[in-house]
Amino acid sequence: MNLRQIEAFRRVLETGSVTRAAEALSISQPAVSKLLATLERTCGFALFHRTGGRLTPTREARLLAHEVERLFQDTERLDNIAQAIRDRRWGQLKVAGFPALSWRFLPRVLSPLLAERPDVHLALQSRTSPRIVELAIAQQIDVGFSLLPVDHPLVDCEKLCEFELVCALPKGHDLTRRRVIRPRDLTDVPFISLGREDRSRFIVDEAFHGRARRTHMQIEAQMAETACSFVASGLGVALVPPFAAEAFRSDGVEARRFTPSIRMAAWQLLPNSTPPAMITLEICDRLREAFRPYRVGRDGA
Repeated sequence: MNLRQIEAFRRVLETGSVTRAAEALSISQPAVSKLLATLERTCGFALFHRTGGRLTPTREARLLAHEVERLFQDTERLDNIAQAIRDRRWGQLKVAGFPALSWRFLPRVLSPLLAERPDVHLALQSRTSPRIVELAIAQQIDVGFSLLPVDHPLVDCEKLCEFELVCALPKGHDLTRRRVIRPRDLTDVPFISLGREDRSRFIVDEAFHGRARRTHMQIEAQMAETACSFVASGLGVALVPPFAAEAFRSDGVEARRFTPSIRMAAWQLLPNSTPPAMITLEICDRLREAFRPYRVGRDGA
């Protein structure tokens, strides 16, 4: 029993005629008759009675027809799913991003895509960069966005964006009158530092070494968005990724360029045990485009 035989049976049921079934299938009448005869031999019972020039299904054929219809409904559903996958309207995605990216920035980038594709299911995880590397190597995510690159045969790693940390300031702070902030400008200014486990902490400390005193460190926050929340409350200033500061602009956080430049990079990690889905690649493209305003070197920056 094959799908072509079942399709011929279904068409004859619908039309009551081998001739019309052959026309619907774009094959000859003898071909339809042969398909039906083969199906009857396989089933072990007759499928049609010929009465008055019309084929009438047997009782057994009517019982079989119910299951045939279910089969074709499932086949049509599979066809629709395949088309949805091809059109990037269906799928299940596991995405991991470092906290400063996944708290507001990544949802803002992905929301339009998900609104256009209600049958796409997204599981978004906020993880530290070392953990994202582990998840990518273990093939437990579809794509990860990390502050750490990885050199591993099971992961394709690509730099998405190199960016500079900015100085996040409360609205109305005296330093907002400056276009560029230097280490000496932050001497004795309440400073909100990122935690010692954060990749940027050591780089920031190096930027201040030998240039200025930074003695008034009142708060240590584990994540950039936590630091920005404290900045928005007027408790101090912080050096954070530009997209983290941008996410808090509506909360009264202003960003200023900081020199000497403190550069970091965001990396795209694609597990490669299987080729990535088209929807995964579209997410990567959208995020790459969203990073454009923060990229070092844009318009001479």
